[in-house]
Amino acid sequence: MTTTKRTFARREPKQQRSRQTVDCVLEAVQLVVKRHGTQAITTNRIAEVAGVSVGSLYQYFPDKCAIFTALHDRHVDDVRQVIGQTTAAYAAAPLQEFTGELVRGLVNVHVDAAELHDIVSSAVPEGALGFRNALHHTFGRVLSRADQKRYSLDETERMLFVLPRMVESLVHGAVHQVRALSRDVVRNEAIRTVQVYVKSF
Repeated sequence: MTTTKRTFARREPKQQRSRQTVDCVLEAVQLVVKRHGTQAITTNRIAEVAGVSVGSLYQYFPDKCAIFTALHDRHVDDVRQVIGQTTAAYAAAPLQEFTGELVRGLVNVHVDAAELHDIVSSAVPEGALGFRNALHHTFGRVLSRADQKRYSLDETERMLFVLPRMVESLVHGAVHQVRALSRDVVRNEAIRTVQVYVKSF
């Protein structure tokens, strides 16, 4: 999964104090959304909640879009971690079990940042494609393992067409549906849907 190319001049934090400032700013965005809604996101309010001056904020983020891009990069890191940990922990597991655990972790990561999802997605619209490509690569590796040779080449190609798109759609859909249903419900339904598809082979 590729991170977004930074199109904004941004000072990269090198010292621990600078990294703490950046972390405070990014965490403050979610607090602003929870307290006041997405319409209240301004650099002044973010700086106030983060406990830093607006000048300090602008040293690292020239505008709101740069903040949203940084939030997307952090989200990409979280998704990459889930994919890596699941792939390592379930290296010998059947495809159905691996897929269920992968969806479980990905839904949790996305739902945790549900309030910011639409804003970040608008700032980095290519993020969904990057996510799908990462899933395609992951399922390709899993399906090439020795214990997955029971699938024919045709079946493998069909799964590589469907699974990345299915998981991406269900995971991103969970972000919106969790406002009407509980996290457990949307997560379990996403897992069940993907496992039924895999089991059909």
